[in-house]
Amino acid sequence: MSIADSQNRPYAETAATAEQLLVLWSRLANSHAIVGGGCSCGVGGVVVALADFEQDIISYLQAEAERNKRSDVLALLEDPAREREPWRISTLLEHFMRTDAASDAQFETGLDTGAVQFVMERLTLTLGSFEKLHAGR
Repeated sequence: MSIADSQNRPYAETAATAEQLLVLWSRLANSHAIVGGGCSCGVGGVVVALADFEQDIISYLQAEAERNKRSDVLALLEDPAREREPWRISTLLEHFMRTDAASDAQFETGLDTGAVQFVMERLTLTLGSFEKLHAGR
């Protein structure tokens, strides 16, 4: 492996992980979950699309960043995850997937790999939890 290959390795790994998460999110976002089914309040379950939790996921990521005093993560989440007003997981992951020569420069100058890792670890756990819940149905 050349020096250039080893320097690009973190970006390639980030892109591969982001792509896996994007495939998982795309599948999950079209899934539905029953909320409140079988509770003692007597109200039947409400069916919601998992995509409806997108804004809650960003709130969780932002709260984690604030709790861990990670201004780098807050800055990272502010730009690429938004298309005008609503926050989009797919937009954020697609941003992480760009690892060609032009975007390698973005990683070096604009994306903090520690911040990206922080977000990706938490998204992996969060989406994995949704996947387990949905697989049990």
